[in-house]
Amino acid sequence: MLVALRPGADPDAVAARIEQAAGTEGMLEPPASPSHLEEVRQIRTLPVFLAGFLALLALGAVGHALATAAHRRRHDMAVLRALGMTRIQSRSVVVTQASVLALVGLVVGVPLGLALGRTVWRYVADTTPLVYVPPVALLALLLIAPLALLAANLLAAWPSQRAATIRVGDVLRAE
Repeated sequence: MLVALRPGADPDAVAARIEQAAGTEGMLEPPASPSHLEEVRQIRTLPVFLAGFLALLALGAVGHALATAAHRRRHDMAVLRALGMTRIQSRSVVVTQASVLALVGLVVGVPLGLALGRTVWRYVADTTPLVYVPPVALLALLLIAPLALLAANLLAAWPSQRAATIRVGDVLRAE
């Protein structure tokens, strides 16, 4: 409970009268200083920056996985192309891999992220002068699946182009 005082009122005298009337000796605390309030306001941005960093890390991991897989499977793609696979089918292999990678990440990451995020935020709220209110990020939950699939498929554009334009003879001759 916060109590506002008139200008010129003695805070210690008012606190003593409130404690005596309520029968709660020593339970009142002085108000937080403005620097503490500013620290609490800064904590509000912590989840946003953490989410941005983790999204950037996930994009880098997916991009690296797709580029590495396309490069390592170059010989397999050349054999399949020699057997009759078209360029569009070569591209669709990489795009399918990107979509499956994004879907598996969503199926595992969203429930785990919700549980871990709420647990960590509850800990932060308990160790700082905050009241824990579970955040409702319905818009974020609705947008995460389409955005993750879109980002994964955009990241697959370059490796799929490379897979579609490999020179079958050069790759098979190198083996």
